[in-house]
Amino acid sequence: MKKYLLALVTGTAIASGGYYIAQTNSNSTPLPQLDYVPADTLFLWSQLNSFPYLQYFELLPKSYKNVHQIEDVIATMKSDDMSVNQHFILNILEQYSKSAESSERIQRTWGVNNDLKALAYTVGLLPVLRAELGEPEVFSSTIKQAAEDANLRYEDTQIDGTPVTRYFFEEGGQRIFDLLVTINENWVTVTIDTPFNDTDDLKTALGLTKPENTLSSSGKVEKYIQDHQLDGNNLAFLDTGLFVDMLTAKNPDSPATQMLDKLISLSNSDGALESIRTPECQQDFSDITQKWPAIISGTQKMDITSQFADLKVSTVIASSDTKILNALQNMRGFLPQHTQSNNDALITLGLGLNANQLSPSVNTLWAAFASAQFDCAPLNTLQVQTKGANPAPLAMATGMLGSFKGVSATIFDIDVTTLYQPNEFDTTALDALITVSADDVKALFNMAKSLVPELTSLTLPSDGSAIEINDYLPPSVSISGPVYLALKGQHLALYKGDMAEKAANDLNSQSVTINGLANFGLNSAKIFPKVFEAAKQSGEPIPDELKELFNQTGKMHVQYDINDKGIVFDVDMKITK
Repeated sequence: MKKYLLALVTGTAIASGGYYIAQTNSNSTPLPQLDYVPADTLFLWSQLNSFPYLQYFELLPKSYKNVHQIEDVIATMKSDDMSVNQHFILNILEQYSKSAESSERIQRTWGVNNDLKALAYTVGLLPVLRAELGEPEVFSSTIKQAAEDANLRYEDTQIDGTPVTRYFFEEGGQRIFDLLVTINENWVTVTIDTPFNDTDDLKTALGLTKPENTLSSSGKVEKYIQDHQLDGNNLAFLDTGLFVDMLTAKNPDSPATQMLDKLISLSNSDGALESIRTPECQQDFSDITQKWPAIISGTQKMDITSQFADLKVSTVIASSDTKILNALQNMRGFLPQHTQSNNDALITLGLGLNANQLSPSVNTLWAAFASAQFDCAPLNTLQVQTKGANPAPLAMATGMLGSFKGVSATIFDIDVTTLYQPNEFDTTALDALITVSADDVKALFNMAKSLVPELTSLTLPSDGSAIEINDYLPPSVSISGPVYLALKGQHLALYKGDMAEKAANDLNSQSVTINGLANFGLNSAKIFPKVFEAAKQSGEPIPDELKELFNQTGKMHVQYDINDKGIVFDVDMKITK
């Protein structure tokens, strides 16, 4: 049991670092603490410049702080037979849950001020969290109190003359690992000491010694910021090459590989990775990760005050595989202007897809893997399975779409009180727009008519004039108020409402150009009150976590795309108090 717990705890600690790869933050200043990060860290999350944490925290509703999820975990963990270790973790979670009530309590509980710098990384497999706090002794006191309340054994000791508090995680009198906390000036460092690391690893993790090769001298941080147009406030990455090399033991002398080998041995799982640790697999996997070297995330803009936050976070699955990227880029289609980030709709969704290129692109992706030369047995097995799934039939399915380039759906406004009528779906106060875009949208519409008998006699004016189509709807669909359909340039627009009509008319000036893959927009200031009203109308109880959202104002816009650097996922958020 001890060994399984050891693997679980370590894996969880490493994975927890990956969780922070989606945080926020202008102007890059080298953080001296990067001198203590090994160049071969598996991942990094870093707040390189000061972040106004307390201001940002006050802007967030309780539901955004994961408090309810943590409270659920707390309720699940509580039992009469909790171990000391579980009790300690429970105490930490309870402390966070209570402190999340206000920025003042955060400050009193964790010693955080409004000038936060922090970073998380690995030394081998040891997870390290370092943060510059206003009152680091407050953080230390909170951890000690949680241990005392749980009867978790700890001691204040020294390593190379540096004070360290060591918390002992044990089971059945046997050591699992130790949690270590040390303070150097205003920097708090948290790491673990395990059966699979040595003393030198621990000293590096505690920041007592610098690694021989540092991240700050590797040029990696500067390269990622420049390549992906990040602002340098916040940077995170997962090094897929180093991670795979660890699994395949391509470099058996690396700290990560050596620690993993010891961990596997302690877990009585010898041989678990034997199938991919052949010279052939080491080379094949290395060749793959050279073309897909990292997942990188960071802010492209950040503006935070006591009244609002304006943030854009970009995450990129970086790649230099031009064949794959070109195939993915060829699938991009058209996204109309009203689905972009400046839109004031309640909710909008756009999908850009070049139907003419879908089948060729999928075939290219399939052929790239099916025809690759692999000497690694597991990859060969997967390749054989892939060859049995030839995507050629996709050409028949997509051929019917012709010149299709994109589709979107947007709700600009709605009065939810009209939705609960006894005999019909009343859309009197619905303002919404659905669009279909194509190089030859009229031909696409005529093809659709042949598949829907109700539309056979429907003819749309070529001048863009709209016609009411309520009489063409299926008998089972009952909608109050006129619904219009029109050809707007290269777009087919189905709409109802004044704002939708304006957006539909604006399509006339928008040529169908390739500009994206998918996007999603949400205006919380407008939609959450609607959700609240709909819940009241339905008579359903409103969960506490939703109630916190109804006073929240802001916008979020998410965009998926492909560029020559990789697969891109951008989140643009505006939050106001």
